[in-house]
Amino acid sequence: MMDYYMESVKTAAKLINGDVEDTFILNNVTEGTNCILKSMLKGSEEILINTHSYKAVQNTLSEMETTFGTKTRCVEICFPILDEQDVVDLYVRQLDQYPNIKIAVIDHITSPTALKLPVEKIVEVCRKRNVLTLIDGAHAPGQLDLDMNRIKADFYVGNLHKWYYTFRGCAFLWISPKHRNKVLPLVTSNYSNFTMHHRFCYWGTRDTSPQFTVASASKFYEDIGGLETITGYNNKLVTWAQSMLCEALGTKPLDIPRSMKPPNMAVLYLPKSSKKQIGSDELIVYFIKKYNGITVGFTTIDGEVALRLSANVYNCKDDYYKLRDALLDYFDE
Repeated sequence: MMDYYMESVKTAAKLINGDVEDTFILNNVTEGTNCILKSMLKGSEEILINTHSYKAVQNTLSEMETTFGTKTRCVEICFPILDEQDVVDLYVRQLDQYPNIKIAVIDHITSPTALKLPVEKIVEVCRKRNVLTLIDGAHAPGQLDLDMNRIKADFYVGNLHKWYYTFRGCAFLWISPKHRNKVLPLVTSNYSNFTMHHRFCYWGTRDTSPQFTVASASKFYEDIGGLETITGYNNKLVTWAQSMLCEALGTKPLDIPRSMKPPNMAVLYLPKSSKKQIGSDELIVYFIKKYNGITVGFTTIDGEVALRLSANVYNCKDDYYKLRDALLDYFDE
């Protein structure tokens, strides 16, 4: 099994311009984030997140506050955003206000709101203050060109099953060489006295086959055009879909600078309606049940219900016309 595991490790390391010794394969970003935080933090240390951080990260830190006595600080990112430097400045103010922060968890692309954060600039201001950085790159591999030497974070976790076409349940964890052997898997298994790659591969009985699909996924990714071709198609489609839906619904897109827009994702607000008081989570279930299994990324932004769009190579305009028709039907009820 280690041969298959290491083939995936080598492929992931090449993708992110990282060293094989510092790269590990696991199930998902949530797992990797827990590995880092629970290995590196003890006692009353402080962690920095932002208001768009993934819910699982927020829940992990809430649990750690109860279990370990850690403290969570939060950068409040509101809209509109005029320039990415505004976001960097928000981090600077929070870091200077709370000098006991040990680690910052920074989304490369925020999951609920599809913001591409200026991670390299944020990492730099953290490093100047001796604050460790963990990049939550759940949506980055396959969307963005990743280079660990350029980003210069202490830790990076990224899903490979979202935009890089592996089977679901496959992600990578990269650990800066200066932190080698400091991070432990969440599970202590029979292989706890072996190499770190053994320890991350063997977590007891489970289906690890998705973790062995990285090389095949990488070949498929390149065979259909690679990063520039794939994101070029996806960006053109999702940008068109956002504009088309805004026009059909009489609403507007999320107000952010071009530099903070990821290629495959876009967000627009839904119309305000006194007749429709349903929340974003309820809307997801409602659309699945009523509109033939359509899964829609509804979210809530500053109290308003919004829609996060995604586009991939298997999508076409007809998919978004069907979404438009379902939304119009919903608001006409």
